Amino acid sequence: MKKKNNPWSILGIPPDSDLAEVKKAYKTLSQIHHPDKGGKVRDWLDISEAYQTVKSKEYIPIAKTNNTQLVNINLSLKQQILGTEDIIAVVENNQELYINFSIPPGAMAGDKFKVTQGDVNYIINIKELAHSAFTRQGTSLIMYKTVSIIDALRRTPLLIEGPAGEFIEVELPEEIKTGTIISVAGHGLHNRKNRERGKLKIHLNIDIPIVSDDNVEEFITRLKHD
Repeated sequence: MKKKNNPWSILGIPPDSDLAEVKKAYKTLSQIHHPDKGGKVRDWLDISEAYQTVKSKEYIPIAKTNNTQLVNINLSLKQQILGTEDIIAVVENNQELYINFSIPPGAMAGDKFKVTQGDVNYIINIKELAHSAFTRQGTSLIMYKTVSIIDALRRTPLLIEGPAGEFIEVELPEEIKTGTIISVAGHGLHNRKNRERGKLKIHLNIDIPIVSDDNVEEFITRLKHD
């Protein structure tokens, strides 16, 4: 087997192949190149590595053919969760063309969608915009929230704007301290296995002020009336 320069070429499939096509190609090559079938160990390792790389979406193809172009699209968390329809400008033969595309709800970074306009195929590759409040951990989203000691003592519920613009009321647990993590189901990114959204994990930081003779009365008043 001639060594090729990217996992898609090793598997012999185009970059816009879906997971079923990737698995089919891997199975076909396994029947030919597996050492138990008389194949070379080096070829088999290349095939296995290519399969794992494509399946885990660690490789983004950048090669273009005469009738196929890769277009990177940066989506916010909200657009990934809810889906989006938009228009993107691409340069083709020194001319600016506009492509209509539709991304379904549940898209994630690394997903690819095929769009055809005229006689040109465009592979829309999803990338993720950084968010000021959330970071991604698989299908879970992580955020950090500072809570005043008074709100912690009173167990005042948190009102948080979620990644899709939804407002979430979160109850504080009975035992709370800096480092406490509250998991809220259904407010993360889509999980393809169960078609549900993952968790929102809120890491708490308790803001404890320094109380002195000068401000102790003010602190007690706030504790009584806030």
